[in-house]
Amino acid sequence: MPKKISSAILCVIAIMVPMFMVSACTQKQHGTAYKVYYANNQGTSLLENVIFIDENDQYVIAQRLLDSMNSESSKECSVIKPVNVNSPTVEFDSIYVNVYFDSSYYDMKPSTEVLYRAAVVKELCQIEGVTYVRFYVDGKDAVYEDGTIIGNMSDEDFVDTQEGAMADVKWKTINLYFANKSGDALVKNSKRICYNKNVSVEKVVMEQLIKGTTESGCYQSIPSNTKLLSISVVDRICYVNLSQEFATDMVNAKSNVTIYSIVNSLSGLEGIDGVKILVKGNSNLMYRDAISLDTVFYMNNELVKKDLSDN
Repeated sequence: MPKKISSAILCVIAIMVPMFMVSACTQKQHGTAYKVYYANNQGTSLLENVIFIDENDQYVIAQRLLDSMNSESSKECSVIKPVNVNSPTVEFDSIYVNVYFDSSYYDMKPSTEVLYRAAVVKELCQIEGVTYVRFYVDGKDAVYEDGTIIGNMSDEDFVDTQEGAMADVKWKTINLYFANKSGDALVKNSKRICYNKNVSVEKVVMEQLIKGTTESGCYQSIPSNTKLLSISVVDRICYVNLSQEFATDMVNAKSNVTIYSIVNSLSGLEGIDGVKILVKGNSNLMYRDAISLDTVFYMNNELVKKDLSDN
């Protein structure tokens, strides 16, 4: 049975240290500059080097990047991918890059795996037109240790911080509720997030909801121009204060779907029983002339679609 990816030490990806080769500074280079990532000799952080690729073909660029990270460039760095792990193949699909591994991918130690995954995602997201990277193992979505699908990743998913700050980074699996395609029901999307422990998880949840998702079957439930003005929890009630765009901008979701995408996502967190929504500090208003915000909302499972086949 293949090993699954441990999430306990995923925070090690966060340390980023620049490493520029002297030759890159002294010789005239042709083409576009791309960063290639390696591990430091302790295997605890990423180092970066710059190479130049004089190509426009996405597949050629991807192959050059993946090949380059398998060759050491200095005494200060080492190749991340173990030799027993076979190199992947890639497939471009609009703004996505699918990266395909065989079962040897799960043979990596968790600390090595997360560094390698961060490096590959950061490298491929440099290619023009690429926003997300998704890993597959033996044709199936790569998963964490708890079975959660890793899903689409962007370079923003990997925190850049200074050495010694790793204790400030946490990973957590959260349930986000988005609209279905027709906007009349909610779809649950489990996602593993990395965030600074000094930032409340409810703030991270709201930021993720506003950002939206690229997962199949899930659609924007909150206007993307909405700004989170403040959020706090008092006596197990979460107070969410949103900008005017929440009330005025349109999104393809019914009023109750938008409201309960927030409520269900936050009510699933430890320490939160209900949610109070405000717009610019005011709850004495009707959302879309349909739902009064002058109340505390609680989890609504009846809106959640159990089967996505007819989404």
